[in-house]
Amino acid sequence: MPHHTILSRLLLSLACAGSLPAVAASSFTGIGDLAGGDAYSYAAAVSDDGKTVVGQSISANGYSAFKWTRQGGMVDLGDLAGGSALSYASDVSSDGSVIVGFGTNASGNEAFKWTQSGGMAGLGELPGGAYTSKATAISGDGTTVVGRSISSQGNQVFTWTSAGGMTALPLTGVAAAKGYDVNSNGSVVVGATQATPTSGYLAFRWTSAGLSSLGDLAGGSENSQALAVSANGGIVVGYGTSASGTEAFYWSQAGGMTGLGDLAGGSFMSQALDVSNGGVVVGYSYSAAGQRAFIWDAALGMRDLNTVLAADYGLDLTGWTLTEATAITSNGRTLVGAGYHNGVYESWIASLDKRGTGLVVAQVPEAETWAMLLAGLALLGPWMRRRARSIP
Repeated sequence: MPHHTILSRLLLSLACAGSLPAVAASSFTGIGDLAGGDAYSYAAAVSDDGKTVVGQSISANGYSAFKWTRQGGMVDLGDLAGGSALSYASDVSSDGSVIVGFGTNASGNEAFKWTQSGGMAGLGELPGGAYTSKATAISGDGTTVVGRSISSQGNQVFTWTSAGGMTALPLTGVAAAKGYDVNSNGSVVVGATQATPTSGYLAFRWTSAGLSSLGDLAGGSENSQALAVSANGGIVVGYGTSASGTEAFYWSQAGGMTGLGDLAGGSFMSQALDVSNGGVVVGYSYSAAGQRAFIWDAALGMRDLNTVLAADYGLDLTGWTLTEATAITSNGRTLVGAGYHNGVYESWIASLDKRGTGLVVAQVPEAETWAMLLAGLALLGPWMRRRARSIP
């Protein structure tokens, strides 16, 4: 049998056995809006498996939380009983099965949890306050909800579990606090705290060991907000004030808080909204062309996401201006956000074919594919040499 035929059969057998993973092509998709209302949608989060997007759109009844999948399209999640047809989905578990946010009830705003079997259920509020609670995040495993509520002590961060209900996060020595995000297993919570009623808010990171203030950027006033934490809990992003203005930041245990700069040409302003486990940051900034979504990594810095998707990944963004990238999966392969599509504000999802980084390289099979191929050839080599010696 000719050697090229042997090699072809080897490759085919490896592929059929699942040993040779396919490299999915990059894609960009606008996800539309709910039927019956004005054309508008805002994507707030994406499940870590990249399959479910949640946010808010306008239905015939008003502003409504939505769930979107490629198979089912956009679905209205409704509202809490007794409310005024207003709901917002803030976050979703890793597998897309649990969604959290807030809606209106007969008394005010209330945090909710949504599941396919149970629908939308209110989570209550902390004792003693005006009825205002908002769920801003859920752990990837779907067990811990984080948000903020007004209690008799003022603005407080809450955590909610099915076993313990809603409780205030134990933050001592603060006048007020806001909770924004939680990591995959619920062990790390981030947000901002106010030391006194007249002081500014400063970003914090909380674990069972207690509260750690992350401070602010050099040269700025007392003002920083930790908006997101990586799934593994090691990286925190958000924004603070620097000598230049409002600036996105990146925090790690080893490096502390670092400013990420902004896009060139516009007024100085940037906010980081999410981060992958590998340190790829997404958010928005102002350029000479106006507000634009950005992607940042340590090697290439902050770049306009419109340019990256079109020029580096070859995606067709005709009619689109991406103004905000709101979320990224932990492996860095799926991003969601919002922007103008032919003049209408619409959500989008982008799937990228290189994992774990914002860097773009030539469109070749991934490293593990080549490793498996070389391993297969190494096994085949002795047989091929024996076969060659036996051929007259």
